[in-house]
Amino acid sequence: MRVGVYVVVMPLIFYNMVALRQLMFVATMFTKQSKLFITSYSLLAARNRDATDRLMLSRRSFVCGSGMASSTLFVPSKTGNAADVYNSSLKIITGPEPSRLPALVYSPEGKEGKTSSPKAVLICLHGAGKNDLDAWDLANIKGEHAGFLPSLIANGLAPTEVIDNFVVIAPYSRGKASLYEESRRNVIDFIEWALREEGVGTEVPVFLFGFSDGATLAVELLTTGRFNGAVVAAYGFTGTLPKLAQERLKGIPMWVFHSADDVIFDVTCSDNLVRTLRKANQEDDRKTEILYSRFDSDQEGFTGSIRGHSTGITASKNAKVFEWLLSQ
Repeated sequence: MRVGVYVVVMPLIFYNMVALRQLMFVATMFTKQSKLFITSYSLLAARNRDATDRLMLSRRSFVCGSGMASSTLFVPSKTGNAADVYNSSLKIITGPEPSRLPALVYSPEGKEGKTSSPKAVLICLHGAGKNDLDAWDLANIKGEHAGFLPSLIANGLAPTEVIDNFVVIAPYSRGKASLYEESRRNVIDFIEWALREEGVGTEVPVFLFGFSDGATLAVELLTTGRFNGAVVAAYGFTGTLPKLAQERLKGIPMWVFHSADDVIFDVTCSDNLVRTLRKANQEDDRKTEILYSRFDSDQEGFTGSIRGHSTGITASKNAKVFEWLLSQ
């Protein structure tokens, strides 16, 4: 069995008004045949351009404490987090050991009057937060992840293109800052288990939708070749993808969203990603689409310490995104 080694440096960004310091990590190895990640973490310190060397408040703590979710502009149609409050087509599943990841699941087959099989599966990977409740918090329009697709589905605000065509599986990083802290093997194993649990056939395409930390994770998972494409909003890796990653991402369609005024993850992260992928795909005869929605300013009206970091919401509301996924 041939084993490829994939080393990626991913950022945990530390903020301060004066200086920036990064903790960058992740050495990931996986086999090409099994497509399963075996991940080990290493911690590398890096200084910013001004060569300052102060330890700053972590970006994740910054987001958790900023009241980001409560700043969304959606008017809640329902409140609470009990199963009977939300869309009856939603349920919670909990994966097997060792991770026992919980997830919120929507299936169009549970929708009243809907009898046809789903056309695709969408795995939603949320961003950072406290994540100290249960997976029903993903459905809460006032919760930490308000505005991201699962909460729109739960409250009758999602595009019909999603409601009618997709099984949506949204794992929840209970007790951790984000799914990025889960081992890649655990995430892959959970997704495969969930697809079997939901009776999804191998002929049904599976896509990823990642926001913020979830976007960075989504790009990593795409390198396994298991997924048919992705929507990536507010991507946060500051470096350039290694050559092996670029090679494995060839032929995989991606729609990237970012706002130029994002104060949490700089837009240059997505600029670099799109430029790299488009260049890599120029050498490929499959004519893969790498779309990029780069906004000049926050489309959801966020201001202050979270300005610009809302493209996961913008993408979730965009019906054309899901039409595009179905066309792949």
